Formats: sequence, C-alpha cells, structure tokens
Amino acid sequence: MSICLPDSIRARLPYLLARAHQRQLDVFTRHTAAFDIAGREYAVMLLLEAHEALWQSQIADALGLDRTTVTYLVDTLEKRDWAVRNRDPADRRAHVVGLTEAGKKALADIKPALIEAKKELVAPLSENEQDQLRDLLIRLIGEAP
Repeated sequence: MSICLPDSIRARLPYLLARAHQRQLDVFTRHTAAFDIAGREYAVMLLLEAHEALWQSQIADALGLDRTTVTYLVDTLEKRDWAVRNRDPADRRAHVVGLTEAGKKALADIKPALIEAKKELVAPLSENEQDQLRDLLIRLIGEAP
C-alpha cells in the first residue's frame, strides 16, 4: 500500500529543501560512481582549484564545515594524491592545502560526469527557472554569488 504524504508535510519548505538535497546527492553519486568521490571532497577540490593554497581552517569556513570534517576530507584527498598538505612556513601550527597535478587531472576527468548530473537534476526546469532557483537559494542562505 502506497502512503500519500499530506500537504502538511509535502508542501513544507524544510521538507522540500531536504528532498531536493537528497535528490542532488543521489544524482551526484550515480554520475560520479566511477570516480569514487563524495560531494564534500569534490567541493574541497573545487575550492582548491579556485585558490592555489588554503589553510584547512579557511576551507572549513568557506564550505561551512567543521575543522575535523575538513581534516578527514583532506586526508582522503591526500591518500588519492589529489591534494597535498604542508605546514605553513609563516605559521607552523597551520597546514596549507593545495591540489596536486593528479588532483587537477581528476577534476578535469570528473567534469563531464558533473555536467550530465546537473542536466539530469535540473531537467524539469527551464533555463530561466534554473536561474531563478539559484538566485532564490543564494538569497535564502544569505551569501553573495
């Protein structure tokens, strides 16, 4: 027997956001299965691609993650030789993280899969609606583009 969700659940914004996030994770995972990469690992790599080197604390702050999680993410990327972590010569307590050449190549290899994942995710929306959704979510989370 199939259960129909009542509007008191189905139409609630928190429920809709959670379901959209889950769908995004499912689509990402399916399209990137050959690369065995998690969304957070990919986000760290994109951040490092945009910035030559960052402290782990900067990665945590930029992505809204706790520092322990970032440590584990960087550990995983290091094991795959996609990132390298070095002591910051200016502050020996801090680690500076950067992408390796293998990490840059991995990003390039993963990109086509992510393009297809995005196409699948937003297929029900027109380009205008996609832009509107992105703009509304940016406003909702309070970040500048």
